[in-house]
Amino acid sequence: MATADAPKRPYRLWDALAGADLRWRYYASARNAQNAALLETRWLKVGATIEVYDLRTGRVLCTYKRHAATVSFTK
Repeated sequence: MATADAPKRPYRLWDALAGADLRWRYYASARNAQNAALLETRWLKVGATIEVYDLRTGRVLCTYKRHAATVSFTK
């Protein structure tokens, strides 16, 4: 899982339903990763869940879940 760009871009987006990282979604800052997760979740199917995590520590920073008309945020 660790790649050559891990130290530069440690924040990743995880698709909880698929059980895999979102491809090409690696970020240098937690803020950029959280903004991207919100946008990705908005375009996914209802019930989809995206988590932002730090590759270095394995800690989940936040979770976004898609509902019918909204996106919920859990820290």
